[in-house]
Amino acid sequence: MKVALVHYTAPPVAGGVEAVLGAHARLLGERGHDVRVIAGRGDATLVPEVDSRHPDVERLYLGLGRAEFDEALFNGLRNHLAAELAPLLADSEVVVAHNVLTMPFNLPLAAALSAAGKPLIAWTHDLAFINPRYRDWQHSGFPYSLMRIAQPGVRYVAVSRERATEIEQLLEVAAEAVPNGIDSDQLTGIGAHARALLERAGVSAADPLVLVPLRITRRKRLELALAAAAELLPSEPRLALVVTGPLGAHSADNRDYAASLLEQRAQLALDGVVAFLFELAGEGPHPVSDQDMTALYRAADVVLLPSESEGFGLPVLEAALVRAPMVCADLPVLREVGRSLHLFPAAGGASDVATALRAALAEPHVAERRRVRAEHDWRAVAPRLEALLAEVAHA
Repeated sequence: MKVALVHYTAPPVAGGVEAVLGAHARLLGERGHDVRVIAGRGDATLVPEVDSRHPDVERLYLGLGRAEFDEALFNGLRNHLAAELAPLLADSEVVVAHNVLTMPFNLPLAAALSAAGKPLIAWTHDLAFINPRYRDWQHSGFPYSLMRIAQPGVRYVAVSRERATEIEQLLEVAAEAVPNGIDSDQLTGIGAHARALLERAGVSAADPLVLVPLRITRRKRLELALAAAAELLPSEPRLALVVTGPLGAHSADNRDYAASLLEQRAQLALDGVVAFLFELAGEGPHPVSDQDMTALYRAADVVLLPSESEGFGLPVLEAALVRAPMVCADLPVLREVGRSLHLFPAAGGASDVATALRAALAEPHVAERRRVRAEHDWRAVAPRLEALLAEVAHA
């Protein structure tokens, strides 16, 4: 699909709307759409009069704030913009105007887009007519009516349900909400290499992600982790359990142990649920670096340490620093190292581990983290954006 995104300015100009515009352009481009960003400044197809700070546009804006309508200036800008935009929008199947139709910064642009004859979405971050800060622009008559009356054929979309309700009350037209998003990998410091590891392991869409930062040795009791994952799976169908370490370096038995774990995974039908990162190494070195481990801790919703014994228990400290709940056996050394732990009996079984994992996942900050990721990560928002554009384009 050919999509035109329009705003006064574009990234790298800093700002909330610009950030959303840039994210939409990137997401749609990654999903195979032909995206053109049109703006007055920034990395875009530039039309100077689109910029809210263009001298003529700003002069008109300031005059409108004094209830002074320079009709000749308005008409000149609108006609010029219409002529400049026509070839740029000619092959667009849908046009998305960010914050243009409900704010007073460039009303000639709003008029030109409304009359362009293209399916148009008014992506609404703010509404001047309900904001007391814009009281000076809250007048009757044209061109103020562009912000106060729903424009024919325009689909109004808001960044929140509250904004959508305000559109419906002010413009008396149906509106829908598609939320803003965040890049959770960037915010939490999950690097591209760590994300690629999760993708190669087939667990990049995990929710929740249980991290087991251990080597493959029998005293780590990884079989407990697999059995607990099987118990959790019916209630957590997108669960993934990732064991990060290589085979232990000091015992020939570790290869047999690894083989038994892979057999257990198959028997429990946990392929695609339990990932051993040593499998990604092939004949090469273990693919997980120290930097990757830091990122994987940040990606984890819960950290699990099912060991039957530990000399210290460094993962307890590492989990604490990234604020991931720690589930571990009730060992004296782990009580010595850690404080806020979800413990299961040292001699307990898989059901005990699963119970402790459920308690960790029920922590409020874990539930909120999962909700934000599920509802507001750009990877979750993108399909909604794409579906809306397709609906408007083919209406």
